[in-house]
Amino acid sequence: MRLMMDFFDKIFSVIMTLSIRDWALLLISAIAIASGSTILGLILLNYIVLRILQERNYLEKWNATKVLAVILMLRTNKGQTFLEMVSRPRKFWRIFGEISIWIAMITLFFTTLLVISLFTQLFSSSRESISFAASEVLIIPGYTTGIPFFWPLIALIVALVVHEYGHGILMRAHGMRVKSFGLLIFSLIPIGAFAEPEYRELIKAPKRERMRIYAAGPAVNLVFATILVIILAVGMSGVHSSIEGAYSPAIVKDGPAYESGLEPYDIVIAGNNQSISSSEDLRNMLNSSKAGDILVLTILKYNGTNGVEWEEEEIIQVTLGDYFEYLRSQNISDEELERNGIFPGHAFLGVSSDSFGPAIRNTDYGKNNLMGPFYPGLTTEERIFSALIYPLDLVAKPFEKGGMMDQGEANMLDFGMLEFFLIEGIFWFLWINFALGFANLIPVIPFDGGHIMRDTMNSSINWITEKTRLLHPQKAEILATKISNIFSLFFFLAFLIPVVFGLLN
Repeated sequence: MRLMMDFFDKIFSVIMTLSIRDWALLLISAIAIASGSTILGLILLNYIVLRILQERNYLEKWNATKVLAVILMLRTNKGQTFLEMVSRPRKFWRIFGEISIWIAMITLFFTTLLVISLFTQLFSSSRESISFAASEVLIIPGYTTGIPFFWPLIALIVALVVHEYGHGILMRAHGMRVKSFGLLIFSLIPIGAFAEPEYRELIKAPKRERMRIYAAGPAVNLVFATILVIILAVGMSGVHSSIEGAYSPAIVKDGPAYESGLEPYDIVIAGNNQSISSSEDLRNMLNSSKAGDILVLTILKYNGTNGVEWEEEEIIQVTLGDYFEYLRSQNISDEELERNGIFPGHAFLGVSSDSFGPAIRNTDYGKNNLMGPFYPGLTTEERIFSALIYPLDLVAKPFEKGGMMDQGEANMLDFGMLEFFLIEGIFWFLWINFALGFANLIPVIPFDGGHIMRDTMNSSINWITEKTRLLHPQKAEILATKISNIFSLFFFLAFLIPVVFGLLN
């Protein structure tokens, strides 16, 4: 009771010391949050809280400082002993650093293409499609669209620690000192981390060693994510569908299925008195039919109101449409349709996909989608294709499905409550580590990818001038630095301008 009284006394004393400006900012913050401008409201709130903490010397006691007036930077020397122990096999970590450069270079190639593609869209007719909500730009657990609070927050903290230890281990492997570790915190949520080096040692280090250090952080995240893919596949291997049949996640408006009353996640279990236990059964039935044929389907109606059950069997009649004519209405030329083997009279059920998956799916598709290339029964070609699209599908899941899978897909699988909770945790650890590793390899400073790109360009220009002997080595170094800085600025603007445009759009 006494502790509570002391706590409230301190809160009251803080409130009494607030200035008129503080009260005005608090009021504006509350109005901004209430009106939906959450980011603006939180920025003002963080500014007030950090100013009070600074005035009362709490920041000094915590070895903390303010960044941009609204972000708390916490430093600590703890973890140095563990860092020293882990980094002892120096040769192993130097080899890992070299592998990290190759992992980073491959990823950097794709992130560079992504930045350039986004930038060039500004000058094309598709620029109107560039649109972001404020809640989609930063990964903030509980705030960013599709990202819940609990597991992503824990995963983010772990991923940041893993990332910065990756940098720290390579620093020690090359004999450099780590001054401190730290977190960047906004509204009690970690949004970044750092391993603070002795900057003189880092600047004087050979470029190859420096590139290893920059590459190690994201590479550790990506390697950890790869291991988690395998763990997730093992965890999902014991999960099976609770209902056999076929379904579609999306229905074409005014199409045959739509007109008959078929809705997303309704499960087709029979057609024309023949049992349908998989998507292949339904596809075979459609392939043996033609436009104008009538299918009598037995379905289990998805009950979206409680999200856990399918209603009793229902029989519907679907008059199949013409797939050729449907695609022509989507402005696809006759020549292209014929090239793809689509001719007049081909049966069309009127269902479509919602992402990378097929339009007609097995009821264990949620399991298939999470296991990716490890799903049993895939052919070699299917396994390779699945491995190629898995990273894109993984990144898109929270934004398209609101989590690791749609609620309808989850309901089709026989999950135990604890089993689902743990698998969801593995998914978010995988997703956050992949997203953090990938995002840090954007070719923009201060991201790791920006530093790697600058050092790579610098080394390449120096090598060319050394071989051609066109410039004195000192002048070549100055020229290389200027060119790499120009390119760094270009990529920074190429990344920033579409993001700002998307927010304003």
